[in-house]
Order: sequence, then structure tokens, then C-alpha cells
Amino acid sequence: MTPYRIIDCHVHDHLELACIKGYQLLIETSTGEIRATAITLTTKADKSEYLTVKNGAGEQAIRLDHILAITPLTQGAAFSRVVIAPTEKSEED
Repeated sequence: MTPYRIIDCHVHDHLELACIKGYQLLIETSTGEIRATAITLTTKADKSEYLTVKNGAGEQAIRLDHILAITPLTQGAAFSRVVIAPTEKSEED
């Protein structure tokens, strides 16, 4: 697997809000789209971060640097479509 690339802090804030509010999201990845409810963010021992979501297929964890964009589908969401661009930080940061 490729090394984890840290995402921008403002994007992380949107993801945290989506989890707190339980937003239904359209998640765009390089392999397709997922419609699911945001559950939680987790950090693994290797510092990689994941968004856990739930839909009819069950729960799944999506590595944050594999997400291209998120769009809340929940009415009255506090943000609209957010494009996720990993930052170019070294592993020493």
C-alpha cells in the first residue's frame, strides 16, 4: 500500500462535523462513489486516518487520502461539496 498522505486540516474539520452530525454523504474515491452515513474518524498506529461509514452493505473504513471529495446529502448541512487534496508533508511532520 502507498504511504499515507496527510489531508488538509480544514477538510479534516468537515469530516469531523459530518461524523458528529451523522451526515449522509456522497463519497467520491478513485474507484467509484459511496453513499453512506459518516460514523467516526480513526487513526491507526502508522498515523493513517480513516473515515468509518455505514450503509446498507454495513460499515466500512475508507482511508482519507483515498477520498477525492465528499458531498453531504443531508438537508441543511453546514457545508457543501469538499474536494480533498492531500498535503505534501514529509513523514517527519
